[in-house]
Amino acid sequence: MAAMIEDQAASLRRLFGGSTLNSVLLAGGDAGIGQTALVANVAHALAIRGHAVLVIDAQPQLRSGARWFSLTPRGDLGDALAGTRRLDEVMLQAPSGLSWLPAAQLRHARGHTHEGMGGRGAIGPGSPARTDARGGAGPGASAERVVAELGTRFDTVLIDVPADRLAYWWPVAAHAGTVVLGSTEQQRSITAAYAALKSLAWQVGQQRYLWWIARAAGQASAEATYNKVAQTARRFLSLSLGFAGYIPADPMVGRAERLRRPLAQAFPSSPSAGACTRLAERLGTLPQDAQAADLLWQALVGIEAQTLGNAALAAAAPPLPTLRGTTDRAPDRMPIGARGRTALVSR
Repeated sequence: MAAMIEDQAASLRRLFGGSTLNSVLLAGGDAGIGQTALVANVAHALAIRGHAVLVIDAQPQLRSGARWFSLTPRGDLGDALAGTRRLDEVMLQAPSGLSWLPAAQLRHARGHTHEGMGGRGAIGPGSPARTDARGGAGPGASAERVVAELGTRFDTVLIDVPADRLAYWWPVAAHAGTVVLGSTEQQRSITAAYAALKSLAWQVGQQRYLWWIARAAGQASAEATYNKVAQTARRFLSLSLGFAGYIPADPMVGRAERLRRPLAQAFPSSPSAGACTRLAERLGTLPQDAQAADLLWQALVGIEAQTLGNAALAAAAPPLPTLRGTTDRAPDRMPIGARGRTALVSR
């Protein structure tokens, strides 16, 4: 299995030539703080600055940020990787030039049988040819076509992952250039997002982690909240947590969403539009690893290879870790920094 993965990585490196990719995964911790709105508006800000932007949207369709651009999902990345639909059939195009790729069903794709990562469904040199719904090559070849096209078309990828699917997306988080989590200034929200950070630390280890504050009362309170989280992460997780910034409480966010227009178009002088622009500028200047692109695409393919009709592998996917001291207490009752909340479980 390890040899197959290494062969696949080498194949992808040949395809991409070690191209540089700015990849950012925004990981849900506390639902409803506006993460998807942030993704949509930061993506728009990057696109109008000349970046070739792709948003990979793992949110369910009802919560999809595609609505910000009056777009309606018509397929899924899982369909393209499986070979049942072409990439251009499922990828949506916004007027600003950014591309939106729904991926909510990636872990639920059906219709093909995979016999483990090294079995007939594996993608890599020596994989047997298979026939897809269009009469062409099978899922392995389809996936290679998809990632080859994605790798040559985009220089920036934002990945929007909700809290309830983070357990399946941690391999992608491991190879993203940056992982961004966030919360409001409320204790319950902080606790939920910190739990997601802790789970990622357990699964992924060291990464470039950033934290943002939603619906902030102001800069001072946002920075105070961030500092509390950063100090706890440094003390208990040995993680360095950077500050991505904050989005102020702003009624224009809801109005722009109802209008199905990005903030920068509908209300360009609003505080939230300026905050999204500043975050986009920061993300656009972060240093990147030249080998990050192929590893990120490989991780996406790996999710699909584990889930195409293979219930056994899906069941074996690593869950969010159980944390000591949390079995009989609600998360919102437990402040970050409590020893029962921060001890990581060893297998």
